This record gives sequence, structure tokens and C-alpha cells, in this order.
Amino acid sequence: MSLKPIIIQNFFRSGGSYLYDLFNNKSETLGFYEPFHESLSSKEKLKKEKDNFNKLKEELSHTNKEFYFENFLDDEFILKFNSEKFQRFIFLMKRNDTEDCKKYLEYLIKIAKKKNKIPLFKINRLYLNPDIINSISSSKIFLYRDPVSTFWSNIKLNRLNPFYYSLDYHWKKKIEPFNELYDFVIKNKIQRIEIINNKFNFKNEEQLNLHYSIFVFFWLKGLEENLKYDFFNIYYNDLIDKEYQDEISNKLKDLTSFNINFIDFKIFNNPIYENKPKINDEIKNLIIKKIDTIKIKEELKNRKFDINFKEIYELLES
Repeated sequence: MSLKPIIIQNFFRSGGSYLYDLFNNKSETLGFYEPFHESLSSKEKLKKEKDNFNKLKEELSHTNKEFYFENFLDDEFILKFNSEKFQRFIFLMKRNDTEDCKKYLEYLIKIAKKKNKIPLFKINRLYLNPDIINSISSSKIFLYRDPVSTFWSNIKLNRLNPFYYSLDYHWKKKIEPFNELYDFVIKNKIQRIEIINNKFNFKNEEQLNLHYSIFVFFWLKGLEENLKYDFFNIYYNDLIDKEYQDEISNKLKDLTSFNINFIDFKIFNNPIYENKPKINDEIKNLIIKKIDTIKIKEELKNRKFDINFKEIYELLES
């Protein structure tokens, strides 16, 4: 049996946990769920996560049967790395600990191989730094989801807080390309998302468009970075289609030797996902200025994703 690692890379709320669980249910794998998660930085945080596991699972709509971080428990090396080495910022593109991150993943791979298991990783904390993932010989899978439903799903989960924390950090550290984006946030006095009538919503359409515009900038920057690498790509939304399910299942079997069945796949159709915000003109210009939109267009077309991301594709055309 080949013990080649499997790495699932995805944007937040794009089906990574669902696919991870399908692989993790196989007896041949040993799963490491989000190995750079901030909860791995202390035993106290891990205990709190475990105590709240069922509640968190329900809130996140995850299918995981085992505690997410079960295979990280009681390991001093893992604890030490995450408390001292890892810089816990989602969009950190410039790192000074890249080699340490690689060694950390190699350490986890050794844990699995000692048990004669295939290392399985689900990572979204590094999705703007795929160099680290790309350094490991593995079966690499990347999941896409349309930006509008990803946007609303992130609002439901955390009201976009991680994105704004990261934006603030990049601005303070003067890390491009987010400086001008932060200035846009300050200038427009973009306010915290409020809950209205027990639903996540915005006070007015302008604020909705401003939040969405910033989110799309992040989304496109992540797409630009990940399209540079040799991932096997899955478009999450199309998994609802039986023909596409079969196509992906066959390709995953060729890639990993596992039979993966999507028969239980379903998309939760929230009516609010149909509310499609507009992209602010200032952000549109910033996207064209700061992101290699020509490369994105070429790659989307080459990988036959330009139809899936029709609105984004049209944005890049303008």
C-alpha cells in the first residue's frame, strides 16, 4: 500500500471538511484536520474544543465523526510548534518560518507512517501560501466554491471576522497587496455586521456591497495564488450533479486509489445566497491593479472553470 499523503486545500466554507471526512472514514488513513489551527497552541484550548465538539460540529455543519484534533492530542512537539513557531494569520503570504512549517508537516507524516497509515491533511489556514504544501510529495486536492455562497456562509459562521483581523495585521506589517484595501475599509467606515431578525444581514445595501467587495478581493487573491500550483481541482457546487460526482470519483481513485462516493452530497440552499451583492468600483480597480487577472482568466479557461465562475470571469473582462 502506498503511504503517499493526501492534502485537501480549500477556501473557508468550500466543502473541505466534507471531503476530508470521506477520506478520514477509510481505515487506511490517519487524519490531521487543520494542522495549523490556533486551538493546537495550548492544551487548554484543545480541551475546550473537545468539550464543545458536538455543539461546534452542529454550528459548522460538519460531518466529522471523530473530534477534529483527535490525532494531535498529547504531543509536545505539536504543541510547542503551534505555540511558538506558527504565525496564526490566515492570509500571511510572507513568512519567516516556511522551513519550520515544512518540518512540522513532515513530523505529522512520520506519525502516520509509523502506524502504517496514509497521512490525510485538511488545510485552509495556508491557502495563500501553497509553497509549503507544494514542497511535500502528495496527492493535492483543491476545492472551489462560488464566491457569493462562500461569502454568505462565512457571514453565518463568523461574520467575516478572520478576514478583517488578517487585513488589520497585514496593514500594520505593511504586507502587500492588502495595504490599499485596509485604507478602503477605513475611508468607508465599514461597520461590523449586525444580526437583524435573527438572520445575518446588513443595515443597508451599500454596506453589503462594501463587505462583499473586500471578500471578493481576498477570494480572488487566494485563487490567483492557488492556480499557480498543480492541484486536482473540484468545483464544490457541481458535486450536486450525478455525472460530475462520477467523474470526480473516478479521478480521485486514479489519484489516491480510494473509492470516494458522493451519493450523500447535498447543498443547503439558503435563500439569502440568492442575494448577489455588487462589487464596488474602487475595489474593482484595485483588483485589476493588484491581482494578476489575466493569469486567472487563462487558468480558469484552461481548467474549464470559466463557466462556473461566470460573474467573476466577466468582472475580470471589464
